[in-house]
Formats: sequence, structure tokens, C-alpha cells
Amino acid sequence: MDRRTFLAGGLAGTALAACQRDNEPRIVQSSRRPMVGRRTLRADVVVYGATPAGIVAAVSAAQMGASAIIVGGWRERQPGGMLSGGLSWTDYRDIDAFGGLARAVIERLAAAGGMPRNRYAFDPALAVPLFERMTTSAGVPMVWSDGVEDVKLVDRRISEFFLQSGRIVRGRMFIDASYEGDLMARAGVAFKVGREAADAANPLNGYRGAKNGHLVRGGRPDEDSIAPISPFWNGEGGALLPHVAAAPDLPLGAADKAVQAYCFRLTMTNRPDLRQDLPARAPDGYDESRYELLFRDLDARRRKGRIYGRDWTFARDLVKADEVAPGIYDVNNRALMSIDAVGLSHDYPQADYATREKIWKAHEAYLRGWFHAMAYGRDPRIPPGLQREVREWGLVRGRHIHPHPNDLPGWSPQLYVREARRLDNGLNWSGRDLSDVDGAEPRRKGIVAMGSYWQDSHSTRRIAVQDGAGRWGICNEGSIMLRTGGKYERSPLPMDLMLPHRDQCTNLIVPFCVAATHQAFATIRMELTSMALGEAAGRAAAMALGEDNVRDVQDVPIPGLQAALVANKGVIHGVSAFEDYRRRLKFRLNRMLGG
Repeated sequence: MDRRTFLAGGLAGTALAACQRDNEPRIVQSSRRPMVGRRTLRADVVVYGATPAGIVAAVSAAQMGASAIIVGGWRERQPGGMLSGGLSWTDYRDIDAFGGLARAVIERLAAAGGMPRNRYAFDPALAVPLFERMTTSAGVPMVWSDGVEDVKLVDRRISEFFLQSGRIVRGRMFIDASYEGDLMARAGVAFKVGREAADAANPLNGYRGAKNGHLVRGGRPDEDSIAPISPFWNGEGGALLPHVAAAPDLPLGAADKAVQAYCFRLTMTNRPDLRQDLPARAPDGYDESRYELLFRDLDARRRKGRIYGRDWTFARDLVKADEVAPGIYDVNNRALMSIDAVGLSHDYPQADYATREKIWKAHEAYLRGWFHAMAYGRDPRIPPGLQREVREWGLVRGRHIHPHPNDLPGWSPQLYVREARRLDNGLNWSGRDLSDVDGAEPRRKGIVAMGSYWQDSHSTRRIAVQDGAGRWGICNEGSIMLRTGGKYERSPLPMDLMLPHRDQCTNLIVPFCVAATHQAFATIRMELTSMALGEAAGRAAAMALGEDNVRDVQDVPIPGLQAALVANKGVIHGVSAFEDYRRRLKFRLNRMLGG
């Protein structure tokens, strides 16, 4: 047993216990120090991406005695990715599927004032200071960058990579925790973008068209999968409305390059004492005609007899507004034309940084225009009450006050990149792998984390379609919302999800852009799950560091890694027979007591 395998049990075993002091995640400072020079950065473990997965990975490596450094992704200026950028209504089904640092982080964030409907909701303003304390206490510096320009490999090992600024980053082990997988891609590691073809293990993969375009809940389609709104400006077969595309010439289930829609998870309030009003002046480039579909949707509600204020409201029906702290809401997508910029994300994963910047700002322009159209638009189909309600909502004052140079203060600094590249190592962890868990052996051994959420994919396209009677309508194609994980909604995730082919790279681990199909990634992409994988990645990277030689990360002893994770209260298994009995007993008692 080498030194770091020994440390895996010793240091990790006490990591969560120390959270009892102010509920703070346990940090054991590294015995080695990274080198941060003007031009060169160096550490044992280099983490690219200051996402939650990246922060947990770096801290976990430092806990085990490795020096670690975090190099921010191409546009990051603060730690925490989506958790500090606005995603604060935590998505999970079984919270006990998560332990270790992931559980400690989310509990610490929620401890300052979680909400009764979701005790793991939190004010996103807490995320940056928490992650800064974690990394500072662990001796892990964070350096912001403008993206990876090139990667140098020697005998299938990354020796260093170059940032666009010209700085050099050297290390012995590397972790790509970015949402985009840029380090992975520039190292020549194989990846996929888009949806694989549907098959028996992934029946919801591929192009789904109108017949499969409905929202799926428990395998049962909703009736209204096609909105009965004309997709054309005038008549049939003419010009399509903005934000509506022609259906692609693909058979159902065919592979394509479409990825989930992106948005910004805005932190908003309707409390005047907290509110930073959205501008009454139209944003640059605003064209009200781009929101014709929105106006038609509002008019369709009226024609159906649905009255604004009685049957529907902005905060309940046009967005999903979840209260995460008193008067503070995490605002997410909902409805036919909501805050998802459907169709704008497809070119983002592989775009160069200049093109990505344009796509990023196009998402922002869409969303700023969407709010302005409802609050100040002149179209008579906008209910006056809706305009009054939308004007009561704004950003939360005092947030995101040190933005990226291309951004304005107050706006979320993180585009919600729900899906970009995915590692391609032949594993193709599938929808079936996530679901066949009750008493079944996983297809791969070496489980290092659990997922616990729906297979949840947002739409990929908004298309013009015809129903069975030949009537034209509009369909948000590609949505999935399907229960997964078996009886207790836990899905096993093996270490192999994060490892490139050995013949491509032997010192890289990828905890976010994992080797899953589009359908399976819809579950694994959740931040709790990515933090659990990040902890496994950080501990595995430290264990790969010998005193003299660095072993291939593919050769890290999985039993030792699992022992380190379990010692830190990590969860790597489904529900035990005893836990099953305890849960069933609790359920029966609640029924007897009327709970």
C-alpha cells in the first residue's frame, strides 16, 4: 500500500465529522504547495473548471496530501458554476443517495435558511464565499483563465497545457471538471456531441419528432404534445415564426447533433426592498416581432377561456419560480416559450471561444428581450395584469457585482450549459443502466457514486409539425422527464464513466462530461451527482501519485478508492435490506398516523 492509498482512509475518514463545526466541510490542508508564478502554474493535481465538481475534486485531492490547483474555465470569474450562478433549488429524489463532500456542501448552503418545501434550497449568494473558504482552507489556489489553447501529451500523458493568455499549466494528474470538456477535447480524447440513435437501452435517445415530442412522466405521454398554434406568419407553408424551425428530415429515433436547450437560472425577487429592476428601456437589438410566438401563446390562453390572474400567472405558469430564501427565487424554464432559448445551443459545445461568446450573448439577448416584451411590449395580446406582475419582478440587489468584462452587474455569470461534450470511451452508460438497479448487478463494477433524479432533458428544438388530421402546430421536441433508479431512485455510477481510453490518455479524469448516452446524461448532469463524482475523481487522482512514478489512472485500485469514499460518508450502493425494511416501516407508520 503506497502513501496516498494509506492516506485515503486516514484523512477521508475524518472529513465529514469536522463539518459539525459550523456545518463546514472538513478541509485537511495539503502538505505540498502548488506553484503559482507569473507565467507557469504547477501542482500535483490540476483541475480545469471551478464548477462544484471541480472544487470538490481539488479539495478532495488536497485532503489526501496532493498539491492541487484550480484553473477556471474559459469564462469563469467566480467559483461554483451553476450553484453560485443561480441554480439553488436542488434537484434530487433520494437525498440519502449523496454523502461525502457533496452532501456537506449542500447542507452547509441550506443551513443559512432553507425553505420548507425543499430543505436543500439555498440563497446562491452563499455559494461563492463557501467555496472560497473551502479552497483557501485546503491550500488550493484558484486562477482565472480565458480557456485552453493547446495541450502537450508525452506518451499518452498530459504534461502541460497552454491557456489563451500564454500561461503554462503543468501537473502530474489532470481533472477536466468544466461543463464543456475543453481540456479533454484539446488533449485528443474522444467525445460525442448530440443524441445517439434510440435503442433498447436508450429508447428516448435520438430525434423524437412530434409523436414522441410529448413530455414523458412515468412513461405516459401528455395529451397536449403539440401546441395548436400556427407556426407560420401568414397561411400555411409560408415563413416560419422566429424561434420555430422546420422539422428535420430524420426518422424517429435517428441520431443527431442536437443538445438540450440552455438558459440562465436567474435569481429574482418581487420584494421592492430587494429588487434591482430590469431596465424599462428596450435592450440593444430588441425586436418585438421575435416574440410573436409568445404573444400567440398568451392569446391562445385567452381564447380557451383561461383568465390571467384567475387561471394562470407569470410566476406560476410562464416560469418556474421556486423560493430558495425569504423573497428570493430560483427562476427556471416552464411553458411553450419560456426562458429556455430553444435551438440556440447546438453549435456551442465545439465552437471556438469567440463564437461561444456570441452564442452566450445571444442567449442573454433572447432572455432580456423576453422579459421586456411582457413587461413593456405594446402588443394588445399581452394582458395588462401580466405586464404589472412582470414589472414587479427583478434581479436581487447586490448580486454578481464583479462580472465578466462582457457582462453587466446583477446578471447571472453562468450560462446553464445543460449538456455539451460527453466522453466517448466505449462505455455508453445508458438509460437502462440507470434504471435496472433493484437487485440487479450493475453492468460495470467499481461504483463510486450514485445518481438520484429523473432522466430530465429539456427540449432540443422547437419545430413546426402536423397532427394526425393535418393541422399545423408547434412542438418543443426532445423533452424527457422519466423516473429512474428503481424503487428507491438510486442509480449506480462506475469509475469508468470518467476515464478516457488508456490508449488516448492515462492521467486525465472527467467528472462532468462523462461517458454516458444523451438519455443517461439527463440524470447524471445534476450538480449533487457531479460533486459526488468530483470527490471520486480527486481522491483517485491523489491515489495515482506515487512517490516517484505516477500510475495510470485506469490502474487506481478501486477497492481502496471505494474505502476512502465510504470513510468520508460517501454513498456507493443502493438501499440495503435493513434500510428497505426501515423505510417501509416508516411509510406504514405515517399512513397509520395520517401523515
